[in-house]
Amino acid sequence: ILPIRSTRIVMPPNFLDADGKPPRWLAPCLAALVALTPFSIDTYLPAIPAMAEALGVEVAQVQHSVSSFLLGFAIGQLCGGPLSDRWGRILVGTIGLTIFMLSTVLILFTNTVELLVILRFFQAVGGGFAAVNSGAMVRDLYHGREAARIMSMIATMMLIAPLAAPVIGSSLLTFGDWHAIFVFLLIYAALMMGLVRGVLPETVSKFRRARRQRESRRTLFQNYGQIFRCRRALGFLFAQGLVSGSMFIYITTAPFVFMEHFGVSSANFPVLFGSCVLGLVLMVQLNIRLLKVFEPRQILLVGISLQLLSCTLLVASTLYFGNQQPLLAWMVPLVMAMGAIGIITPNSAACYLEFFPKISGTANALYGATLFIAGGLLGGLVNGIHTGTLVPIAVGMLCCSAAALGCALFVAQARQPIEVGEQK
Repeated sequence: ILPIRSTRIVMPPNFLDADGKPPRWLAPCLAALVALTPFSIDTYLPAIPAMAEALGVEVAQVQHSVSSFLLGFAIGQLCGGPLSDRWGRILVGTIGLTIFMLSTVLILFTNTVELLVILRFFQAVGGGFAAVNSGAMVRDLYHGREAARIMSMIATMMLIAPLAAPVIGSSLLTFGDWHAIFVFLLIYAALMMGLVRGVLPETVSKFRRARRQRESRRTLFQNYGQIFRCRRALGFLFAQGLVSGSMFIYITTAPFVFMEHFGVSSANFPVLFGSCVLGLVLMVQLNIRLLKVFEPRQILLVGISLQLLSCTLLVASTLYFGNQQPLLAWMVPLVMAMGAIGIITPNSAACYLEFFPKISGTANALYGATLFIAGGLLGGLVNGIHTGTLVPIAVGMLCCSAAALGCALFVAQARQPIEVGEQK
């Protein structure tokens, strides 16, 4: 017997609109909170060569701070998700933003690359505490196609952040040094603190919080065991983790690819980096329209297949041209591969979260953590086997896409319909 889900939303009466639905401004607010992460990563990518010079180390050493941030963000979500189910979304968001701001202040005074890597880790833990609440709040309020639609809207708006972030970073470098970028992140986090404390509603009812608080801490984290027992949900989870791995391989190695291999200046770097993000935005918009006709799981399979084809073209182009590869021959399949993520991520999230209506915070935490653990490990792995060519990058992305399609087809069984609350 499937559990019956209550459609009643426990919210402040003045929060819901006349139709009893959450207001339209909620999605932009949640997107702004999630955008803290791409801002934290992408604003300082153009500054990595300058930071390496200032700290007296190689560029590859500073790039490890990207991987440490991804891993820290994953851990922050793993811990923050269950706590948000227990303590509420607002309190956990406040704790996370406080940790983020304190770490950012300390980064402004760092003078070694080792300390930078450590502080970026703790900065990301705080960011994970804050950002995990956005997906959980969506799951608290929506499900099915509507959840996928809201996820797509949030993805569209939050993708503006990585599109604008390198431009902001380059502009700040023009007027100052790399410290100005972290001052910007500190100001943005302070604005998000005002958003969390003064605008966003608490979507976890007092009754639900009291029930969670009566549970033991062991029970709190045993909810992860419930997720790991759901085979189909894990298929969607691992598929998205591998797809995100291909994206973070690109993000982690972008400074080397564009500024060192192709000789692009730091001023022009945002244009090339942003072209991939623009492809993502366009595909997310397409996804919103496709959801009117198709189920999320159907669109997901098409998206992963498209990325696999794009990565195959990327590898073929890299092997054919070698070190003489034109920039255009690299960019066209790369933009296609990154754009495909725009119709993969919202649908994989909606499919995965559909299995866990009662522990959405914990489920969303594991989802986000898996994305960033995969990204940190795979990005760090490819960065670690650096050969001075683009071959490891292209091959790594191809392997991720192929494995993701296998997970979606044979573990998630994405061709089969999903029943709400299904646990088998």
